[in-house]
Parts: sequence; structure tokens; C-alpha cells
Amino acid sequence: MVDLMSINYRSSNRIILQILECILKKKTSQRRVLKTHIIQYANLKTTTAEKYLNSLENAEYIKRIEATWGKRYVIFYDITEKGIERYRWFSKLDEELDDLNE
Repeated sequence: MVDLMSINYRSSNRIILQILECILKKKTSQRRVLKTHIIQYANLKTTTAEKYLNSLENAEYIKRIEATWGKRYVIFYDITEKGIERYRWFSKLDEELDDLNE
């Protein structure tokens, strides 16, 4: 029998932090961040990633960029100034929550 109290779920704050962090890190090294990069980095299912990406885009933390890559149509993600501010805010909140749990 599974002890439901021992199962750890990530909070929405942590998932948002990981998505924003991925875009910041990948953008610096590769300039373009695909949805697959975000899914792998944040360890999310595609449907969950899409939900968060849509929410972050609606909140204007990230922006969606549609482009062609050779003959393919692709979607990239970039972080906005508001997203960078929120990344710092979520990082601080995450640290404070971790301190409380110790």
C-alpha cells in the first residue's frame, strides 16, 4: 500500500521557477529555447508543460516566438523583463520556503 503522505509533489512555484530558469539558461547558451528543452529541463509531461507555458505567456512572463527553421515551423520561447523579475522573486520565495522546511 502506498503512503500518500510520503509522496512529494512539486509546488507550482517550483515548476514556474524551473521553466523560467530553463529559458534564462538556454537563451544564454543557445539563444533559442524550444518547448522540448523546457519539458526536459523541468521534467514535465507535455500537457502539463503546455498549461504552464500558456499561463506564463498570458501573465507576460514569457513570449512565444513563431519562426521557420529550414522547412519546419517551430515555436521558441523567450523571457520578458517581467519574467526575469518574477524569476528572482520565485527564487527568493523558494529559498525561504526551503529554509522553513529544514
